[in-house]
Amino acid sequence: MSIPNKLIQAAVAAALVAAATGQLPKFIQQVRVAQYQLLKDSQASKWGKPMLLPVRK
Repeated sequence: MSIPNKLIQAAVAAALVAAATGQLPKFIQQVRVAQYQLLKDSQASKWGKPMLLPVRK
């Protein structure tokens, strides 16, 4: 079984547990927060400065 399939199975299991315990809205909110953080962390402004060659004058 491949990694994406295992991730899907884990996500479905977590959603089922959250629904069974009445925590589905909180679970969905946490997923949205995690997605937003991932989006912000992947923006180019968080990347390091590129090494540039010296400019000859």
